[in-house]
Amino acid sequence: MKPMVSLRWKLLLLFLIPLIVGLWWMGDAGQRGKEGLSWSFFFLIFLPTLAIWFWGISRILSRPLKEIDDVVGKFAEGLLNWRIRLAGRRDELSALGDKLNRMAEGMGGKIGKLSKDLAESQALLNGMEEGVLILDLHGRVQKMNAAMEEVISRAYPADLGKHYLEVFRDPELNEVIQTTLREKKGQRRGLSPLGRPSRTFQVQSSLIQYPENGGEGVIVVFHDITELERLERIRQDFVANVSHELRTPLTTIRGYVEALQDGDLENSSQAKQFLQIIERHTQRMEKIVSDLLLLSEIESPDRILRKSSFSIAEVISSAVEALRPMAEPKQQRVQVEVASDLPLLKADSQKIHQVVTNLLHNAICYTPEKGHICIEAQRVEKGTQISVSDNGIGIPPGDLPRIFERFYRVDKGRSRDLGGTGLGLSIVKHIVEAHGGWVKVESKLGQGSRFIFFVPQS
Repeated sequence: MKPMVSLRWKLLLLFLIPLIVGLWWMGDAGQRGKEGLSWSFFFLIFLPTLAIWFWGISRILSRPLKEIDDVVGKFAEGLLNWRIRLAGRRDELSALGDKLNRMAEGMGGKIGKLSKDLAESQALLNGMEEGVLILDLHGRVQKMNAAMEEVISRAYPADLGKHYLEVFRDPELNEVIQTTLREKKGQRRGLSPLGRPSRTFQVQSSLIQYPENGGEGVIVVFHDITELERLERIRQDFVANVSHELRTPLTTIRGYVEALQDGDLENSSQAKQFLQIIERHTQRMEKIVSDLLLLSEIESPDRILRKSSFSIAEVISSAVEALRPMAEPKQQRVQVEVASDLPLLKADSQKIHQVVTNLLHNAICYTPEKGHICIEAQRVEKGTQISVSDNGIGIPPGDLPRIFERFYRVDKGRSRDLGGTGLGLSIVKHIVEAHGGWVKVESKLGQGSRFIFFVPQS
């Protein structure tokens, strides 16, 4: 490696060497008595010295400084992949160029890492289902993700930099933010923003510390718990309904058992009647427990569908024959229309039989005497569609969205009198969806109902 030569020594030597030669020539010429000649030669030496000086200055200073200036300009534009190249130099300028190159390389690495971290953070924020809002300590909006724009329908990217009171005119949300800013302490509460009254959010606020400048900010996270609350209501309703459905027959059974114990066993005809009532309520409880176990099996992640290829026409015919004794006393006409081009259906035949049976059972129960029931099966795109329609009492429009819920009954008293458990349609829905299909209902009050379900062709 060449030793470093100081820049000032280069400039000094560049100037002194021609000057010393010129002075020596002038002195030597003066000793020989040729002063005029010596001055001529002096100018002949001095002028080239000036030329050499300016050339040296250009080579030693101007060109490398221009190179440094040009590359530093590129650095300022963000082009940190440029480098200062001063080939063959070993002086302060080359050392400066090396330091600037190392600085650019270090800055490039840090900026690259920051850009990567920023991209990952932005992707994380945008990929979150939770709404995220970031404010500074003055309450100005610094950042929000896409989910936040969905939470507050009046929030837009253009709102960045505005005070939160200009953006979120929601008393509950503003109270959370104000309390956090005032107390410098995180808050946690549930609220329903004015723009989303049908949704409930768990809001968590906390302070952010910025170590690099000692600043602070506030982050507010919105977690949508609407579905969790809905599921919790369903769970509570389910427990209440199961308790009620089992308590009623148990109370009845207990009452008649006590009556028999009090001496009614001696009256054989009355005792027989009591035992028949006890048996009927026992069978009802067995039916409820059986349906609950079936629902639990269908909803389980480990459920097993025993799929096989079978004729849907045979399943429908079997269900009709099984329920014919229910329809005949009411003189109901059950019509079956199955398309001739139906392919074999690959599904769990027992489960599909249960679906058809439950729908047909409901149709028979809620269709008056001499009513008409029709079961249709036809081929549709990507699968088979089956429908059970009747001209019965129909379903009120307000009850249609909840008709497939567990224990939901349109007419609770009548449903119990007919022996229903309130689980039949829920079982239908879960079986069909377990096969990847769907079920829906069409109904007009007083004109009848039509239940349609679709099973995809596997």
